[in-house]
Amino acid sequence: MNRTRTGAAPDAPPHANDAVTSTRDLTHLRVDVRVMTRDEAIELVKLHHVGHVGISFHDLVRVKLCNYVYSEGWLYLRTELSEDLVLAKHHPWAAFEVHEARSIYDWRSVELSGAVEFLSSETGSADWYRFEAAVRVLRDKVPQILTADDPLPQRSQVLRIHVDSIVGRESSSGRPDMLPPP
Repeated sequence: MNRTRTGAAPDAPPHANDAVTSTRDLTHLRVDVRVMTRDEAIELVKLHHVGHVGISFHDLVRVKLCNYVYSEGWLYLRTELSEDLVLAKHHPWAAFEVHEARSIYDWRSVELSGAVEFLSSETGSADWYRFEAAVRVLRDKVPQILTADDPLPQRSQVLRIHVDSIVGRESSSGRPDMLPPP
């Protein structure tokens, strides 16, 4: 049989042998994983505004996708009143993760954990000033938050998580374009 491309039959469509070629090209793939510096981890958290928050109570763990804003050692979030918030009020600790991925071996991820504070909008409450500061931080990204034009008006509970610990990791293959997407 006459082959026009290495490993491909003459009537094979173009790219028919790409998977084999890619596999052959990756035989010496080396993946490096490193711990990011604290500053690098914070920069990744600042860069994004969607992450996963994890809350646990006894043997029940909940992980939710949520929007957030990082400012001066705090993550500011707003959410709907739900069963998950009741859990967090009984055990006010949370874990949070932000990540980005280019391929299965090329990614950056930051995990942080800390105490959760529920902020009250009641004018007479001790939290009112912290609530107003949180709303300013959130409105810096989406000015309509907690206004008549709020795109998610059901998210009326404002909370913040203090960044008590933060760990970032980065994995790099040097060949993200040759690898399958995440």
